[in-house]
Amino acid sequence: MTTETNNARYIDLHINNGDVVLDAGNNPTFLTDRDVIAQDLVHAIIEAGLANLLISDRGTGVNADTQTRIKLLVEDDIRIMPGTVTVQENDQAKGQWWVSAQTIEFGVVSTQLTTIVEA
Repeated sequence: MTTETNNARYIDLHINNGDVVLDAGNNPTFLTDRDVIAQDLVHAIIEAGLANLLISDRGTGVNADTQTRIKLLVEDDIRIMPGTVTVQENDQAKGQWWVSAQTIEFGVVSTQLTTIVEA
């Protein structure tokens, strides 16, 4: 672990596309603080099945309900400031969604929501 991870409050393995990310020496890499929170939020949304609902909806009217469910799920995280969660579709690329929220300690987290984990 590096000095950065030694001073961090939250430390977790870096997961991308369902796999642990390795460095050049084939050692696992780590995320800290805000990045850990963002990764945890994405995993929670995907595990709840809400990412698939949101991304696959093509005007069936489920979007508003799914966005509300995502907001409530994200706000359940004690590291997130209630009332600050936004869920927005990318205007330029339909089907790409962004979830943003204000953390209690580390500022804003914003992450793309896809059916493949990217945080």
